[in-house]
Amino acid sequence: MSSTAAPAGLMTSNNTTTTSTTLLPPAASLLDQLLENTKSLPRNVTGLGAIQLGIGEISSQARVLRDKAAPSADGDTKAHYLLAGSGINAEDIAQDLETVTLRTTVGTTISATETDIAGYLRYKREENIIASIEDSVKQTARKFDAYVSANIRLDWNYEKLLVCEHFGLVPRGTASKLSAELGIGVTGTGSGAQQLPLSGAEATPGRTRLPSAAAAAAGWKKSSLGRSVLGTASGVLEFPDVGGVDTAIQQQQVGLLLQSRQQRYAAVITALNKCRLEHRSMPLIPEMAEVSKSFGTDTRTQQLSDSWVMLGCVIPPDTPERKFANDYCESAEDSPESIHMQKLIIRGSRHYLEMQFFNLVENDIAKYPQEAQLGGIPSVENKILAYLKLRFLKNGAWMKQNLQIVNNVPIWALIFYLFRSGHLQEALDYTVQNEGYFQKIERTFPIYLKAYVKSGDERRLPGDLAERLQAEFNHHIRVYDPKTDDPYKYALYKLIGRCELNRKNIPEVLLIAEDWMWAQLMMTQDSPSATTDVFGVTPAERYTLSDLQNMLVQFGARHFNPRGNNPGVYFQVLLLSGQYERAIHYIYKYHPVDTVHFAIGLTYYGLLRVSADTASLDADLLTVDAQGRPEINFARLVGYYTRDFRRTDPEIAVDYLSLICLCGDLKIGEKGAQYLRLCHESLRELVLETRDFAVLLGDVRADGTRVPGIIERKMELIKISDEQQYLRTITEQAAEQADQDGRTPDAVLLYHLSEEYDVVVAIINKTLGESLAIADLSSDEVGAGVSMSLAAAEDPVQLARNMMAVYSNNGEILRKVTPKNREACAMLLHIVEARRAFENGRWEQCLECVANVNVLPMELTNDTGSIRRRAQQFGGLDESVTRNVPMLLVMAMESFVRITREMDTSTYSDATRSKKIGELRTRAKNCMIYAGMIQYRMPREVYGRLTRMETEL
Repeated sequence: MSSTAAPAGLMTSNNTTTTSTTLLPPAASLLDQLLENTKSLPRNVTGLGAIQLGIGEISSQARVLRDKAAPSADGDTKAHYLLAGSGINAEDIAQDLETVTLRTTVGTTISATETDIAGYLRYKREENIIASIEDSVKQTARKFDAYVSANIRLDWNYEKLLVCEHFGLVPRGTASKLSAELGIGVTGTGSGAQQLPLSGAEATPGRTRLPSAAAAAAGWKKSSLGRSVLGTASGVLEFPDVGGVDTAIQQQQVGLLLQSRQQRYAAVITALNKCRLEHRSMPLIPEMAEVSKSFGTDTRTQQLSDSWVMLGCVIPPDTPERKFANDYCESAEDSPESIHMQKLIIRGSRHYLEMQFFNLVENDIAKYPQEAQLGGIPSVENKILAYLKLRFLKNGAWMKQNLQIVNNVPIWALIFYLFRSGHLQEALDYTVQNEGYFQKIERTFPIYLKAYVKSGDERRLPGDLAERLQAEFNHHIRVYDPKTDDPYKYALYKLIGRCELNRKNIPEVLLIAEDWMWAQLMMTQDSPSATTDVFGVTPAERYTLSDLQNMLVQFGARHFNPRGNNPGVYFQVLLLSGQYERAIHYIYKYHPVDTVHFAIGLTYYGLLRVSADTASLDADLLTVDAQGRPEINFARLVGYYTRDFRRTDPEIAVDYLSLICLCGDLKIGEKGAQYLRLCHESLRELVLETRDFAVLLGDVRADGTRVPGIIERKMELIKISDEQQYLRTITEQAAEQADQDGRTPDAVLLYHLSEEYDVVVAIINKTLGESLAIADLSSDEVGAGVSMSLAAAEDPVQLARNMMAVYSNNGEILRKVTPKNREACAMLLHIVEARRAFENGRWEQCLECVANVNVLPMELTNDTGSIRRRAQQFGGLDESVTRNVPMLLVMAMESFVRITREMDTSTYSDATRSKKIGELRTRAKNCMIYAGMIQYRMPREVYGRLTRMETEL
């Protein structure tokens, strides 16, 4: 290996250096030469600056490099030879390094010979400031993390399940179950969520607490991820389990047609609420039927109108509000109350079908009078006979060959249709009058019919007669021959005796859905006994309303509406069977406006089960409770409906939203209380969305008198008993939400309406203090607004002036504002004036306004004690003021500098000018002493700026 050339200026060990007068050891000379060469290397090539490492950091990195170095198998022999070949003696260098004494207290203590005390103190002060800033940043980060944990607290497994549910990858309700297990509330706060600690302002005794995020969340209960009772003001509002509204309906119900439909229904709702306020019942069903009937004569409209009449047969016109809520919504399925409710539904639905059929008979007779040949007395019996002639008589002969004719009358058909039209007594009278004929054909039938009619609304035979009829039916009637057997005789025996319940159809008789439904209602019977009731009905022979409902659900809409163009049939079938929730869910897609009012009508009388999980993220229209009973999301159904008119007519929206409180009387679990909260929440959302505060919430005049709004006048409808409860429940919580959303003018007015005057001033101070602190001194962002109406100004300065002008003129209101908040507001307004003077270059006026703030030591005396007392008072100032003190100092010192500079450059020199300059310097010195006492409470760069300005004086 060739030897490496020696560095410039050095010879071998046998020669002397050519540039040095003293002979240095080879190792030492080499180190000195290396040091000199490094000084000539280019610096800051990249322009990034050098990295300054401390002694401790260099030592730590050296240890890491040493640990990483792999040990050599032959020791350091190769290294010695390599260095020796370059003229470097490693042993000499090692000896020289051992003679170096390292000071172990570098950067940690002051040596006995250290004289730069000022530099050391400056270094320690900078370290303290940096440590204080870092601690403040960490504390803020911890508070923010705690706030996020308490108010957002998203669980990503839960969110993943929601997405999977949306695309049908997991069963619906999986996310809700996980939510219940994890304790995730829809408000985003769980039971274990930590609360943010109180700020200094909130913990100060005697001061009105501003609403914290946790308190607002507890009172407001806003739905998660932006979901609310009212929904968005624009866009399509769809329930996930319903989808969009039918296209044909969308084309029909647009523009003026839809508006007219809504207005007619709204008039009924307004009248309903008026009656409720006057504690009067209202025949709601007949009123709704009249409105629905006025929309036209087409098939769909007629079906909807008939559906109201159908409900009217179950609900008498004089029924009071929430009459059936306990029996229908809260009773167990097999309880006496529930069975009584089912009987009412069966009787009402059966009565409607019988009345509908008899109207059909009369209409057909009126349409074809010659063929009907009614003649004589138009009794029920004669009308039914005329109807039979229209159906089966042609050219004087009965066309249906299997009808049993007695004295030219199809006797079994006549009795059946008397049954079908609900005229059981007339059927019995006819049977008794012609008992001789029955003695020849079915001698026991009059006995069965008499017992059946005698049972009244129960419509069932006693046990012994039921067994006899069953035996007779099984003996010679059960095997039906369509060629020879009379189908109406078969139908009468089957219906009266409830025979062969496993075969529910009757051939040749039940031709349309209404007939089939009537026959099912005739055969359904409920009994509270689990074995045998007073009429001898055993469980095996029981066919209940619940059985009928399950069968209809299995059939589905396609069975009754195969082409999808006549949804009213299945809707009516569901109503007739008492499945009101499924009926609402089904028809909503086709007639959303009418559906909402069907739901309102049913809820008014307590015939609609409402969903307990109303705040679920799914927000389905139809849900199922733990017992498997369907429920309707009534709150969102009504809330979504108000979207079209709540901005243009908020009073009507209040009428609708107040109906959510109808469910507030439910006692099972928390459902009733939850619906009260939902109603109140919807009204608060309405207030914040429309911003029509004067109309909805009222107003407070300058003299302190309150003018009630729409909600307050109708607060009895939303279960609020007095004015104070109204202010706490509606107005104050709406104000809290507006404040959280950053809508300061709205929050101020809402707190003003709720008579929380001290909170109004506190919010004004906070907002004005923030706007002053964040705006640059060179801008005119603060105070650029124009004077507006009370509490409507977006400009925080104008807002503060508006409100304080009102409060100052009313002693009663002013007494409710704490002195600290009043003083803080006055200080902030003086700071605004000082800032405006500063921006406009009016330095003398700026100093005068700064003195009026009464925070800085602007006196002409050098009283250090007075300055210290002001510095001690700094911590007791309102936060909105303290955060602007650094800006005050900057404006004051800048004004001192500008005025002094103008006087120095003036061509006139006299004693007065010199005295003035001296006074300015004294006041500036006082300000700097004050700034030095509070320098750790303001940004570092501000104090540096103040120091530079002090040197200019």
